[in-house]
Amino acid sequence: MGVYYMFKLKNIILYGLTVLLLIAGMIFLKEDFLSFFRWWLLVFILGIIFLPLTRKMFSTFHDSGYLFSKVIGIAISGYLMWLLSSIKVLKFTEVSCYIVLIICFIFNGILFYKGKEEENKTLLDPNHVFPMIAEEVLFLFLFLLWAYIRGFKPEAYGTEKFMDYGFMSAMMRSDYMPPKDLWFSGGTINYYYVGQYMSTFLTKLTFNTVNVGYNLMLTMLAALSFALPYSLVFNITKSCLGEKYSNRKWIPRISGVLSGAGVSLAGNLHFTLYYWVVPTIRKILGIEGDFADYWFPNSTRYIGYNPETTDKTIHEFPSYSFILGDLHAHVINIIFVLTLLGILFAWLLYQKNKYDNHERQRFQIKQEIINPFIIMIGFFIGLFHTTNFWDFPIYFVVAGGVILFSNAVVYEFRLKTLLVTALQGLFIISVSALIALPFTLRFDQISTEIMLVDAHTPFYQLLILWGLPVTLIIGFLYELAGNLESKSKADKPDFKADKPNFILFRFLKSLSPSDLYILVLGLCAIGLVIMPEIIYVKDIYSGDYKRANTMFKLTYQAFIMFGICSGYIFAKFKTLHHFHWQKTFANITLFLFLTTLWYPVVSVKDWYVKDKSYKDFKGLDAAKFLNEGDKQEDYKAISWLNENIDGTPVILEATGDSYSDYGRVSVFTGLPTVLGWYVHEWLWRGDTDMINQRAADIQTIYTSTDQELVQTLIDKYGIEYIYVGKLEQTKYNSLNNDLLKKLGTIVYSGSEGVNETYIIQIEPNG
Repeated sequence: MGVYYMFKLKNIILYGLTVLLLIAGMIFLKEDFLSFFRWWLLVFILGIIFLPLTRKMFSTFHDSGYLFSKVIGIAISGYLMWLLSSIKVLKFTEVSCYIVLIICFIFNGILFYKGKEEENKTLLDPNHVFPMIAEEVLFLFLFLLWAYIRGFKPEAYGTEKFMDYGFMSAMMRSDYMPPKDLWFSGGTINYYYVGQYMSTFLTKLTFNTVNVGYNLMLTMLAALSFALPYSLVFNITKSCLGEKYSNRKWIPRISGVLSGAGVSLAGNLHFTLYYWVVPTIRKILGIEGDFADYWFPNSTRYIGYNPETTDKTIHEFPSYSFILGDLHAHVINIIFVLTLLGILFAWLLYQKNKYDNHERQRFQIKQEIINPFIIMIGFFIGLFHTTNFWDFPIYFVVAGGVILFSNAVVYEFRLKTLLVTALQGLFIISVSALIALPFTLRFDQISTEIMLVDAHTPFYQLLILWGLPVTLIIGFLYELAGNLESKSKADKPDFKADKPNFILFRFLKSLSPSDLYILVLGLCAIGLVIMPEIIYVKDIYSGDYKRANTMFKLTYQAFIMFGICSGYIFAKFKTLHHFHWQKTFANITLFLFLTTLWYPVVSVKDWYVKDKSYKDFKGLDAAKFLNEGDKQEDYKAISWLNENIDGTPVILEATGDSYSDYGRVSVFTGLPTVLGWYVHEWLWRGDTDMINQRAADIQTIYTSTDQELVQTLIDKYGIEYIYVGKLEQTKYNSLNNDLLKKLGTIVYSGSEGVNETYIIQIEPNG
């Protein structure tokens, strides 16, 4: 009876915290709270709807995979809507999105109805319900916190934000997928856009606009990037502790928190060194240098920049991404990557159960291949092909490593190990190809050529960036090998133990699912760090930057995997150490790790709230910045376009360099223009002649005195509106206002004079 009342009290406390958080949201988010609440509620409902499916894979998790159910719900329902839109069965509208949601509800309802009675009862078991509520409170708190922080600098301006926001704007206007390319009229987006599509899908479901949907997606990603590793590593640690868990319930929580922080909040040791150590030494010695005042992007631009060399690289990590605010492909895909990693650990527990119950003697296709784990692994890897292609090969290898080593244990290194693994790999790649097929059929591959590098990172820089996590993994491997040696001496193995294959089998068999999983992730992460020192993928970036993108995409995923490993290793070494050195090793590495967690504090202060008070909260409108300073005329004209123009008619505006103000009309309306950011279209199209021709034609339309030639070009690109604003007037000094106004009707007129702003609707016959 006492336990019952204690459980009830805990639930009441959690419900109270939820109410308090929502009240805090109303106070701090102000008029944006309703948009926030609709988004949170929708994701909550998606998670509940997909629990029956999630439960099929995460039955061994303490929370039945509750947090992962949210992402599985987003991924499957979003993909289904995308698929039906791609094959033109349903238009991409709010009504269609809810039709898809109803289909998913019915499917999961059938799974629940046909599920085993004991499984269904488990979903309502207090021991499972309490962790779900607790994790929901954690997610809500983090979501609210990030949304509030983002509200101090909500604008979709700078770096890649124009592109990411523009993709969403274009998709909001699109009936079918792929969406029209907002920066290349007549074409469709030739990039991995499905991540931004998922953002737009949620925006439509929550009846929001892109203005706030952009920031709500970004802040939700930041919240889930802490909560998902927390849940995963909680279960990894709980599985490792086994029966010891009942007396040490705090250990999985601590390890989960450390891994959640390691993935979503931590910086690298560059931050520790250049924020604390170097300035302190320079201050003592009276030296001033470039890094006396730390600036948070420095930790992502170290190799090639300090000191300056001809080999400039990128080594970003999630915390930097969330603070910077780009809703880019690699950022959106974090939650899908973490969900795949969760499924892989659930697969290991499934394999362990099979081994413990001696279910390995007879090969069964359905049991080994056509099961929820393998199908979902194939689904997510296929999804990666459409959201962030780099993750497609990376996680096929990671999944292959987990599956191969688990099969090796289950089938005791017999020939069946390779047979089963090969069939599973073939099935996964087939499912992934099928999932991505509607995308790949309409996509031109950007770059595939692999080259050997001719420049390498100085060892001391590698040590600063990756020394801590690599040391953790090496220490972990050393501990596992030491345990095997201790067991071997105790067990007195027979003479076959000197055979390499038997030694490897004994090693793998000696590992718990938790140890095996962390070892595979750690070794894969180390491999991703080493790879850019050997090869790179050739793209349009050459010279000093030729291996920058390869290092960026590979080490970004390495950072995520290292973050997951860290919490578990710290917890294990601090509580289950078998050797004297482990505790000292854990204390030193944990201290260094904790210093990196101050990175977001410094970064948020500098980027969002420096010299500001709570009164400077701007809200979550990512486009509101246009209504400030010299951009106000554009804001008024763009608002007119959004309010009065339906469909996707082509609108002409000035073209220019990437990472600039050019393309702002197409970005914030979703209307396609003849040519937007030059370098981005070069990357996506790979044809500079065609791009240069378009740029020249745009200049001709704005400046020519030959009306017949201008009309010919207008007809060539199907232009229906011409936009003239300050940017056009400035770029094209000889802009022919008189001729342009003869081409149609002025439907909008703003300021007059030198920087006259107006919009012309082209008359059908010129």
